[in-house]
Amino acid sequence: MTLMKYRGMILFSGAVVAALTAASFYVGQLLPADAHVPIHWNAAGQINGYADKWTGLFVAPLIALITSLIFTAVAVGEPQQGNLAKSRALVSIAWLGSLGAAIVVEFAQLSTLLGWPVPVATLIVGGIGLFFMILGNQLSKSRQMYMVGIRTPWTLADPDIWIATHRLGGKLMMIAGLVWVVAAVCGLVGAAAAPILILVMIAAGLVPVVYSYLLWRREQRKA
Repeated sequence: MTLMKYRGMILFSGAVVAALTAASFYVGQLLPADAHVPIHWNAAGQINGYADKWTGLFVAPLIALITSLIFTAVAVGEPQQGNLAKSRALVSIAWLGSLGAAIVVEFAQLSTLLGWPVPVATLIVGGIGLFFMILGNQLSKSRQMYMVGIRTPWTLADPDIWIATHRLGGKLMMIAGLVWVVAAVCGLVGAAAAPILILVMIAAGLVPVVYSYLLWRREQRKA
C-alpha cells in the first residue's frame, strides 16, 4: 500500500534514470575512446576533476538510481507511516531535488563536452538555492519521523520539539536558499563568494540542532 502512494514518483524516477542513461550512451558513442569527462567543478565553475568516458558519463544516471532506491526504501521502511503520509510533500520535494541534482550534473557534463556556453557554476548555485527554498517551505510542516527531517535525539524524543525545530529550520533553510539564488543572479559564484555561501548553509543546518537541544533542556528544567 505504501509503495502505491509513491507509484508516480517511482515511475518518474525510472523515467529519469532511463533518459539520463540514454543521453549518456548517445553522447558516449560520439566521443573518442580516450575521451575524458568532467565530473567536478570548483567554486569558480572551472573543471577540476575528470574521469574516463564511460565512468564519467554514467555518474548522473547512477546518482538518479541510488536516489530512487533510497527514497523508495524510506517510503517502505519509515516506522511512522502516518506522519510520513502527512509529510508526503516534503519527501516528494526532497526526492525530486535529488533527481534534479543528477539532471544538472548530466546537463553540465554534456554541455561541456558538446561545447555549449553554459555557466555551470551559476546553474549549480542557483539550482541548489531554489531547491533549499522549496524544501525549507515544506520542512516547517513536517511531522515526527525516524528517517526524514532534522533527526536529533531531542526532536525524536518530543513531538513539540520536533515541530518547533522544523519551523525554525525551515525558515533558516529558505533564507539560506534565497542567499544562494541571489548570489547566482548577481554572478557571485566565484571562489571569493564560496566560503560565505557554504557558511550560510552550514549555519542553517547547525542552528536548528542546537535549538532542539536548548528546547529539550528547557523542558527538563520544567519537569
